[in-house]
Amino acid sequence: MSIESLEHYTFNVQSLINYTFTVSMSCGYDEQGNNWKEPELTEMRSKGLIIKEYPDKTVFFDNILLGCIHECLDGTWSAHSPYNALSVGDMEISGFIDEFYAVRYLHQVIKANYPDDIGDFPCKQL
Repeated sequence: MSIESLEHYTFNVQSLINYTFTVSMSCGYDEQGNNWKEPELTEMRSKGLIIKEYPDKTVFFDNILLGCIHECLDGTWSAHSPYNALSVGDMEISGFIDEFYAVRYLHQVIKANYPDDIGDFPCKQL
């Protein structure tokens, strides 16, 4: 099955209304697709080696830190959670088709670790 045949849904900004996003820092990609963050990003930028930059967005739900998300060079989204259900430390997962799914992943990681401390993922009423 090709990725083009996978069915997905497009969500609007209203789907994420219960979340707070703050722009924390930027990440940048070089021609090889490597992801750079500070302090290396400033040096790479000054040398003209950064071809695309995206802001990291810190995500909160009801004042609970969920993690950070950012758009990747290929247009997919990456989510970085400081929590992990496997207790192996923080993880960054890439390949989410849009911002909605990256946020949903972060919410589910917190829910798996602390089920009594965070509500369920808000569902959009159709």
